[in-house]
Amino acid sequence: MFVFFYCFFLPYLNFGLRSSCDGLPLIYCKSRGLTRAFSQILRFHFREAIVYNPFSIKIFSFFLFQLVARFFINCIISFPIFKKVLIFDISLSVISFLFCFYNLILPY
Repeated sequence: MFVFFYCFFLPYLNFGLRSSCDGLPLIYCKSRGLTRAFSQILRFHFREAIVYNPFSIKIFSFFLFQLVARFFINCIISFPIFKKVLIFDISLSVISFLFCFYNLILPY
């Protein structure tokens, strides 16, 4: 949840922190612009988000999915099925992570 709050309030905060990716081409720093892109996605400016980082919408969807999944799983969890829910949750999280971060994991 912190990711969403931070990215939403980013334009109003003036930290002045520079990214270590500034000036590097996207091929060397695939995560460049993700915070600014997340901020744009939270404001429903999807085209601007893609300009900041072409992988931003997939990565944002992972965090959104995880947030919703945490709430849902905490609501349905009960002791007799705890192990099954846990295995399902871990499996689904790993699959969604690999799908959403696929472009960042692969080398050039």
